Amino acid sequence: MLGGFRFSAPRRRSPSTDRWAFTLVELLVVIAIIGVLIGLLLPAVQAAREASRRMSCGNNLKQIALATHSYHDKFRKMPYGWDQRGTAWSAHLLPQIEQGSLYDTLVFQESGPGNWAYDDGNNEKAAGTYIATYRCPSMAIPIHFDNNGIPDRVPASYRGSAGTESSSDDTSTALPGTKALEDIDQDGIFYACSQTRFRDILDGTSHTIMIGESYTDPRFVKDGQAMDYWNIGSPSADPCRCDGGTGGTEFSELVGTTIAPINARRTQPTLHGRLMELSFGSYHVGGAYFALCDGSIQFISESIDQEVYTGLGSRNGLELPGDF
Repeated sequence: MLGGFRFSAPRRRSPSTDRWAFTLVELLVVIAIIGVLIGLLLPAVQAAREASRRMSCGNNLKQIALATHSYHDKFRKMPYGWDQRGTAWSAHLLPQIEQGSLYDTLVFQESGPGNWAYDDGNNEKAAGTYIATYRCPSMAIPIHFDNNGIPDRVPASYRGSAGTESSSDDTSTALPGTKALEDIDQDGIFYACSQTRFRDILDGTSHTIMIGESYTDPRFVKDGQAMDYWNIGSPSADPCRCDGGTGGTEFSELVGTTIAPINARRTQPTLHGRLMELSFGSYHVGGAYFALCDGSIQFISESIDQEVYTGLGSRNGLELPGDF
């Protein structure tokens, strides 16, 4: 006590008196807000990822287009779509996409290790080798399938364009007035034993499709036709004949045509399986990427006028260019 005043120590507050806590209602509101934010953010994240995948897909096609030009510069022609051994155009571009070591393992003969389904053969192993350049990142299927005697066979995202004329793999099932892929005379770029040169592209390289995306899924079958497309080679296409005779089948594993609409599996579900498997398409929304013969890459909408789209498939149809 000092001068009549009494001093006392300040009263210590209990920690519990200053503690602040959520009520149950407040906690539920916070959780709801977080859920809404995640719901708003997730589509944006998915859209950004798909945009990245689309860019990678376009870059893949650009590499393939440049590889085709490099091949043409060296050999004065583009690779054939496939030959009498079932070897695909994509096999011959391997050195041009920095896969020369894999190309050097291939056996170019008709029988034995040259067969694509020869057990433990080099060609069988090549058909089961994953090549990033040949796969679109948006393709939502496994990297390997056991298929047609080939273990761990790798499906392809990209096929060459055989043109506009063929409606089936085989003449016996082609639509009246059309061809089949077993015919060795097509109006596109890649077909049986083809040796297309740039000077053969009378419609102009900027108005002719060279390679396109495909909506690949070996598990989907319609009318007995699987939507299976493959890299490097095909035992089904072997033996093709390059002398005017027929042989082999399932050439659509390696090439497509523009006779059917883009993404026919999604946009034309009633279309016969023979036409559906020839259709180009993609796992992207609204269309597919294509490499034109001038090396440019175009995303073509599935809503394109069908007459314009069909004309883009031919190299010498002399069609008037339309918007695409």
